This record gives sequence, C-alpha cells and structure tokens, in this order.
Amino acid sequence: MNFVDFHIHAGRFSLLRDDIQGLLTKFPFEEGVDVREIFSNPLALKAYLQERGVARAVILAECGPGTNFSIDSQLILDFCGSDPFFVPFGNINPLHHADPLQEWHKDFERGIKGYKFYPADHGFDPYLDSMMAVYEMCAEVGQPVMFHTGLTAQRDTEQKFIRPGDFRRLVETFPRLKVIFAHGGKPTWYDEALEMACRYPGVYLDTALVPPEVLVDWLHERPAVHSKVLFGSDLPVCGSYSAVCQKILGAGFDHELLQAVLSGNADQVLAG
Repeated sequence: MNFVDFHIHAGRFSLLRDDIQGLLTKFPFEEGVDVREIFSNPLALKAYLQERGVARAVILAECGPGTNFSIDSQLILDFCGSDPFFVPFGNINPLHHADPLQEWHKDFERGIKGYKFYPADHGFDPYLDSMMAVYEMCAEVGQPVMFHTGLTAQRDTEQKFIRPGDFRRLVETFPRLKVIFAHGGKPTWYDEALEMACRYPGVYLDTALVPPEVLVDWLHERPAVHSKVLFGSDLPVCGSYSAVCQKILGAGFDHELLQAVLSGNADQVLAG
C-alpha cells in the first residue's frame, strides 16, 4: 500500500539551531540510516522513503529561529526541484518577511503548492492583517495551509496559538480554505481537533506524532471523519519510518479506510 506523507521536514542540517538538531536525532532510526543525510540530500530522502512505500512526500519549509531562518520557501523549492515525488510547501513568517502578501505572490510564481505556518514557534499572532491577506489568497487559488497545533518542543516559545480552537475564527472567516491541524493538537487537545474536523468542511487533521489509539478513537464509527485524516510522519522527528508505518498499519483499520488515510485524502487535498 502506497503512502502520501503530508508532513516531512528537510533542509540543511548543519544550519539548524542546536536544540532542533537534538530534536531530529532524539529517536533511533533503522540501522545504517544517517538522519543528517536524509534531511539534507533529496536523493537520499527519496530513496529512503520509496523503500518504505511512499509515493509522494510533502516537504515543509520553516523560516524561523529554530532553523536560523535557513529553511525558507526557496530552499524547499530547490530541494524538491522538478521531481513530482516531492510537493513543496512554503513558509511565511510575518516577523521575518516584511511584506507577507508580496512573499505569497513570489512563492506562487515559483511553484509553492501550500504552506505550513508556525505561530507558536515563530511567536506571531496568526490574525495579523498581513497574514489574513495571505490566507485569503490561499483560499482563492486552492492552496492548503497547515498550522502546528499542540505543545511545541522548541525552546523559548510561549505556547500560544497551539490549540485547534485558536483557529476557529480563521476557518469561519475563510470557509473555502483547506486547513490542516498538524499533530491534531497533541497531546492535550485531540478532542478539540476532532470537533473542529467534524464541524468545519475545510478542516483536516494530520497523524504526525499522534498515537494509534487516538487515531482509532477519531475514526471509530465516525464515517464523516474518514475523509479528514491525512497521514503524516513528522520525519525526521519521528525516528524510524518503518516503525511509524507499522503502527498505523497495525491499528486495525480496514483496507478502504487505510487507503483513504494513507493516500486518498491527501490526493484530494493536493488536487486543489
């Protein structure tokens, strides 16, 4: 069964802040796998993922303090190149980019397919007028946007704008916008994330670092949610990719539901 992974980080390992380097190397990988190599080398990352059944991978930019502002949209575009295996998602940080809307237009022209935003990690209010203008454009052209939800592991963060409910006004303001709650509000607000996915047609949840028992709870006897959950690993934070795959494949879901979560739902979201 093929996977579409909606949550992978990549860039240049040597440019990361020390605590982020530690986060990416905290959990063990398969024997012989060098996390620094698969993080920094697109050919190595593609080979590693394809060997484990991945058909497409969303690669996320993060232009913030933890990456020393090194992993911007352009770096991710360069990393992905013209290979359709990779789907480049950009990042706009209103504390770093002087004109977020102008940055969006540049990204759109260059081929960015969606975004991940980090209000908690980057310390900004997601309801800034400049960012609301960006969300409006994303909704207009069909670009999905992802927000980190749940407690953040980055140091010196205020743990603000981390609950799924913090984005309720945003999804109500832009009902056509596809909004993905990365991590589903881990580890405290899984129910809140689920409630919003049930209530709002444009809200999706990714599985990155979400325990299998939570996925079972989300999906058990809730057919309306079956099209709202996207497989994501949070590689390389998650450690061994084989272990991540084994957990979701062993969660007891039937073939049709697995197909939806592992690839079908992502294909529909990325189709615009």
